Amino acid sequence: MSAPTNTIAVLKALADKTRLDIVRTLVKDRDDTASCAEVSTCSNLSQPAMSHHFKKLVDAGVLRESKQGTEKIYELNTPLLQKMGIDTKKL
Repeated sequence: MSAPTNTIAVLKALADKTRLDIVRTLVKDRDDTASCAEVSTCSNLSQPAMSHHFKKLVDAGVLRESKQGTEKIYELNTPLLQKMGIDTKKL
């Protein structure tokens, strides 16, 4: 993905209130990681709806996804956001 397209994808992903709230929740966490279930407890959305939002954030590069057993763990891609000039502490 080219740099301008990546920038557009990141900004579009963060333009959604639910996705921005997910990122804010991860920023509050000390290590910027959480599972979908952990973040879902802070929201009134269903697990499938949360998975949809997490997928959008992963596809845009805002989050990195890894697996621990049967659970997916999401990590904020802080270096990418900083490179784009986005200060996550100010979101």
